[in-house]
Amino acid sequence: MIEAESQYPRSLRSDLVVKSSTSITMRMDRPLLTLIFIVQTGTVCTMEKVTQIIGKKGGAVHLPAIGPPKFNTRDVFWRHLSPIDHLVASFSRGSFDITYQSCFYERVQLLHNFTLVILNLELKDTGIFTCQMVDTNGHMRLHRFHLIVYEVVVKPEVQVYTSKKATDCSVFLACNASTGNNVTYSWTTDTGEGRPLNRTYMLHDNSRLLKVLLTLRDQEVSFICMVSNPVSQEKTVVTPWSNCFVKQGTDVGFLSGKVVLVIGIFLVVTFAVLMFLVFLLTRVSGKKHFQNRRKKTYQRTTSQLNEETGGQEEDLRLQNSDVRSLQRETTL
Repeated sequence: MIEAESQYPRSLRSDLVVKSSTSITMRMDRPLLTLIFIVQTGTVCTMEKVTQIIGKKGGAVHLPAIGPPKFNTRDVFWRHLSPIDHLVASFSRGSFDITYQSCFYERVQLLHNFTLVILNLELKDTGIFTCQMVDTNGHMRLHRFHLIVYEVVVKPEVQVYTSKKATDCSVFLACNASTGNNVTYSWTTDTGEGRPLNRTYMLHDNSRLLKVLLTLRDQEVSFICMVSNPVSQEKTVVTPWSNCFVKQGTDVGFLSGKVVLVIGIFLVVTFAVLMFLVFLLTRVSGKKHFQNRRKKTYQRTTSQLNEETGGQEEDLRLQNSDVRSLQRETTL
């Protein structure tokens, strides 16, 4: 690491703290020393205009480092300037280094043509990147890139509110995309007949809300809400006339709730009726069982009485027979 000082003037060597065990300190100070050296020695520095790069959240971008013809690159330093200035990757003395402790650690690659590749993009990666290239003659070129990371939009949801009058219907459409940044809203129509819809639109809240008055002739008219940003685009189509038959302030969800409520009441009533029928059947069955038991008891009692009565009659008959026999004997 001490050998690296030889390329800087002797007056600057005292500004560099050399520690054999802290190579990261050396790497972080060297770009600044290179810039100081260029300023003090009058080395030519060419600064390119800012190039805008668009990235998608979760995707990857390539930031190219392009030098002019006959530019023999010796050192390359990639930096991220926002929210704080820190080193991301470098090339020096034929060695690539991407191990700097920053928010891009293990998310960057430095190709052999010095292009910086950023992987797994996050929204916070948005900001200014600089590429400082130094050739063997000490000439420097500074490339600047403005990276903007966007989140992909999802299919928007359109809520329909209507107010029906005698011959027309006032329609209010609210379009919303739950994800995505820097989203732009726009509307188009489809009459189903290839003719333009000669109606006056009223747009609110950056075109998220649309108000229009429809007539009986517009029953088949569809409205398309388009949401987009520089990396994605989605749309949703609605035909609002069918909602004109719904009372104001109601929607599909409310109607579905009413249907569920009616079904619930029907089930409760049905269950109550069934329980009442079971109760009646149980009561009738119990009554019949009691009557059968009472009948059987009566029959057993009657049978016993008949048996007792029959025995008494038989005794009486025998007694009468004995009396008659005595009377005959007496007569003889």
